[in-house]
Amino acid sequence: MKNDTFKELFYNTDLILIIDTKGKVLYYENYNDNINMLKMENVIGHSVFELYPFFKREDFTVFRAMDTKKSILNEYQSFQVNGVSKSAVNSAFPLINDSGVVGGIVISVELPRIKNKVKKNKLTAKYSFQDIITQNKNFKDSLEMLEKISENDSNVLIFGETGTGKELMAHAIHNRSRRRKCPFLIQNCAAIPSSIMESILFGTAKGSFTGSIDKEGIFEAAEGGTIFLDEINSMPLSLQSKLLRAIENKSVKRIGENVEREIDVRIIASTNEELSEKVNQGAFRADLYYRLNVVSFTIPPLRDRKDDILLLTQHLIRKYNSLLNKNVSNISDEAAQAFTSYEWKGNVRELKNVVEYALNLRDSGLIHLEDLPMYMQELASSLQPGSSGELIQEEVLGDFIFPKDSTLTEEIDRYEKRIIQKVYQSCRYNVRKTAQALGIPRQTLYYKLRKYEL
Repeated sequence: MKNDTFKELFYNTDLILIIDTKGKVLYYENYNDNINMLKMENVIGHSVFELYPFFKREDFTVFRAMDTKKSILNEYQSFQVNGVSKSAVNSAFPLINDSGVVGGIVISVELPRIKNKVKKNKLTAKYSFQDIITQNKNFKDSLEMLEKISENDSNVLIFGETGTGKELMAHAIHNRSRRRKCPFLIQNCAAIPSSIMESILFGTAKGSFTGSIDKEGIFEAAEGGTIFLDEINSMPLSLQSKLLRAIENKSVKRIGENVEREIDVRIIASTNEELSEKVNQGAFRADLYYRLNVVSFTIPPLRDRKDDILLLTQHLIRKYNSLLNKNVSNISDEAAQAFTSYEWKGNVRELKNVVEYALNLRDSGLIHLEDLPMYMQELASSLQPGSSGELIQEEVLGDFIFPKDSTLTEEIDRYEKRIIQKVYQSCRYNVRKTAQALGIPRQTLYYKLRKYEL
């Protein structure tokens, strides 16, 4: 494949770089790398620290991707090269084989400053609604509603437990909107110290503090596009007021500057805590909550869509077959029973980890019970009867008889419905009081009320 053809696949990508775990360059494709300090035709075999000496190890997205064994998508970075302010957006991916992490790949796009605007068509979301895998009717119905809403410019607040796929949902919303050809930038509000979060969001003016430079923030870099503020519940109160001001005025002021810079961005925020409860506790501003919560969407936990577990498992087997060079076809009946009986407190993220673990042990054929983590094996053994090896067909548990034609999932759902219905009635159909009595977030209760048609 010609380089020009390869470049078309990555649109306006400026750099593709592959390194080993020590930082040695294994592959380097320079389409428009203006920040490489090692001016030579062939940099293969050189250290990445020679190419970019102004970066420390912790500054490289590719090293963080290798350390965490997780992909990093569309991360905004700003830095100085010979006194000149630069900014870029990087996506990094760990390279993993049977022995573990062997290297990493980074794809970088430098952000040019053209009249304080960012070039269009450079940074778009990677996933769409078609990438969301589900056969659960309630979830599919809510996704259809969200897909329609995504076409508008309203801010969206996504609620979901850890590992349910809030970032994937944000990608899909942006890709369905009219802003899909404009930048899509992600900022985790819990990953950055509050002392520097303001400068990352709104930028800085030269001289505003020691060592500061003229630097645009994420709001300026995302002009015309979407900002995804992950874990917004972790944002300190002092910064919430400034975020609210930016949303209301549609403008930002860099730190140390009195100039108002107009912005046009859509905000998608996510939380794994009930924000309305944080408002009641005084830990989150009510006015900001209402600004963000124009459209509210709850991602159901995996335990509430059991019918998706094996579907997702098959998808993940195909994925890790490719990544780990394996030829696993499916999972055994015993393993499938363990999967559908497990609560998956870590949701889809935990499911991914379990499948990856199993494929590290199994090269081909079926995933068996012994290929699963020990805690899942122990759960599966507790569900099996005596030594006969036969599945339970009818078991008397006190005054409860397990129906022959039912499944564990169906019986758990019936039991949960009865509990919620009784508590809901005793609380006189007050959602807030019912959620408190059950010890679950209000958004989760709303989802379950819809699920059980209560």
